[in-house]
Amino acid sequence: MMDPGILVPPKGYGGHERLVAMFAQEYKRLGHEVHLLVTTGSFVEGCTMHPIGKEGFPPVRREARKAIPRAWKFLWKHRHYFDMVHNFGRLAYLLPILNYPVKKIMTYGREITGKNIRAIEKLPHKNIIFTGCSNSLISRVSVSSDWRTVYNAIDFNKYTLQASVPTNAPLVFLGRIEKIKGCHTAIKVALETGNDLIIAGNISPLAKEIEYYRTEVEPFIDGKQIRYLGPVNDQQKNACLRQAKALLFPIEWNEPFGMVMIEAMACGTPVIGFNRGSVPEVIDEGKTGFIVKSIAEMKDVIKKLPMFDRIKCRTIAESRFNIGITAQHYLDIFNKPKHIVIITSGQPSANPRVVKEAISMAEAGYAVSVIYVPLSPWANDFDKLLFKKTRYIKWLRVGYAPKKNNLKYTLVRLRRKFFEWSFKYMNGLSTAYENAYILYAPELKRKALSIKGDLYIAHNLGALPAAIKAAAKWKAPVGFDAEDFHRGETSEGALYNLAAKIEDKYISHLDYLTAASPLIAEAYSKLYPGISIISINNAFSKKMIQPIVKQDTNAMRLFWFSQIVGVDRGLETVIDALNLLITCRISLHILGNCNEKYKQHLLQLSKNASAIHFLNPVPPDDIFKISAKYDIGLATEVPYSENRKFCLTNKLFTYILAGNCIVASDTPAQKKFMEEHPGIGLLYESNDPLGLAGQLQKLYSNKNELYTCRITSHSYANCSLNWETEFQKLSQIIIDITNMKNQHKRVYSND
Repeated sequence: MMDPGILVPPKGYGGHERLVAMFAQEYKRLGHEVHLLVTTGSFVEGCTMHPIGKEGFPPVRREARKAIPRAWKFLWKHRHYFDMVHNFGRLAYLLPILNYPVKKIMTYGREITGKNIRAIEKLPHKNIIFTGCSNSLISRVSVSSDWRTVYNAIDFNKYTLQASVPTNAPLVFLGRIEKIKGCHTAIKVALETGNDLIIAGNISPLAKEIEYYRTEVEPFIDGKQIRYLGPVNDQQKNACLRQAKALLFPIEWNEPFGMVMIEAMACGTPVIGFNRGSVPEVIDEGKTGFIVKSIAEMKDVIKKLPMFDRIKCRTIAESRFNIGITAQHYLDIFNKPKHIVIITSGQPSANPRVVKEAISMAEAGYAVSVIYVPLSPWANDFDKLLFKKTRYIKWLRVGYAPKKNNLKYTLVRLRRKFFEWSFKYMNGLSTAYENAYILYAPELKRKALSIKGDLYIAHNLGALPAAIKAAAKWKAPVGFDAEDFHRGETSEGALYNLAAKIEDKYISHLDYLTAASPLIAEAYSKLYPGISIISINNAFSKKMIQPIVKQDTNAMRLFWFSQIVGVDRGLETVIDALNLLITCRISLHILGNCNEKYKQHLLQLSKNASAIHFLNPVPPDDIFKISAKYDIGLATEVPYSENRKFCLTNKLFTYILAGNCIVASDTPAQKKFMEEHPGIGLLYESNDPLGLAGQLQKLYSNKNELYTCRITSHSYANCSLNWETEFQKLSQIIIDITNMKNQHKRVYSND
């Protein structure tokens, strides 16, 4: 369904109407019978048209009102006929069938009003999924419905790739001429960089926008450097975009998507857009365009355009935004099981792996719920920012924050002490070990059991019993992501026995197990040879790749970070090594939560305390930009346990994307990693200050080798050591597991 006013497909302006036409044709091509409720006079070959209103833009209000009862009458009459109703118009159209179990998709490409959506949440048979064209759009509405992000798309066959353009090719601005679109900024950038600018698009009929055009756009149109073509049809748009060196997208509002961005990319033309709205989701930095924050940055990026790979631009864009992919995505929403429930005994911002898995799964079309506990007070503010950006994910907290609920928190701690005592002295209590291992085990279990999912994934060993039992109740598959080798976190004692007990009881009931390093996977394979175990590196998205900037050749800057700065992290060895290099201009920068006592301890160890700098924690996404400011990233893991020997720290993958040279301790996992990726840095023997000093001296004396290591890290980030590569492995596991759901037999019995 589409609001009346603009024909489908449109003659000129009409992005949503163009989408409706493309989806209709693609659904038809895939073998479906397609009916369209659209403006009178619309025509899409092979589809049945049902007119509900007259053409006219902006639409006449009385005609728009008449369209509503016409749509109601049609939908009620045919409520038993259609398998799916896909609505691109107003939510009111669906009223007659809202509580009828026909499958419904409500797609939003404009700002979302949550009031009406919240009103229908209580309907028992609504069977409706809401989609938005970007995460940015969905994040701006506070609703708890079933939301998916499905990006807009185009038919790439209708756009012509131009592999190269001359150096004097024009810039282009294409869109409705109104202030929030930023045409005046595009003019300013063109004039100040000496480039020609082609402007195309309709002038908004609103009085204030007409005035904007007359005062801020029209005076600069000279027909030579600044040219205005007026509204353009599809053929003219194609010609305009492919001849340009770049599309300027200097928006002054949170654009929900911006179809013109992918239309430009289809021609091989890069997009230079302000970092607002959906821009960072649509543009792959450096590959399909550039994300900038200011006019000055936009002007600087234009200098890079002669080196831009236009063929690669189209290839990447087509893999993400072609109409066939998106249409299938919509069909898959109802044709495949989609609800994934992630259960973690940690806090989201304290666990980047949980966050990136949840976001990637949501972007892949799954409904995602994350059950977590509030154990890291320092992460609370970061969580608030995360939840605001990702409202399309259900973040479900259980348990009590220490400072806000001191009494309840104290009682929960006493409960855990009781279960620890019971496990130690009264092993007959069947659930003692589960409730003794983590603080909020009963709360995680109750919440998990209350949510019906198509797949349950436990993160951290303490969440595994809850995931297994929920999967048993709802007859769904279950997986476990082992970020650590849990029984190997200690070598003996109560914690070892607890971990071993949980692993031995529950891992055999898993459908799959993923591990955060090859050696963790190997360790679990030896213990449980019958379980499918796949290594998924803790890498980060290519979107976080940072440009390499040469640093001061007379100095060298080291960087180390962690959530908690403390003992047994190798920092004392680093300080001792720097004391051996006191004549060198080397500084150490430490980021994380560090108490004053330990900070003073490190400063007192140093012979040059002024070279030691402490940085406060930052949101996880900011780490990459900060790390890129430094020459060397330190991975100083100390192998005091089997787990520390086997794990690969997040630091390694952060440094790779930041373009750092890596200096790493020779734990078995890190040694294997560095050997498999030669040229990214150097190893040193753990707890050996002299050996570390020798490696740092080598890089300090040979800045060319240091810079070469940084370049090599950068190349690995682009090619293989990134989350996009790793998530492909996880995505295939999920597809295989959920497709087998109907044949799935859960053998575990809840007790």
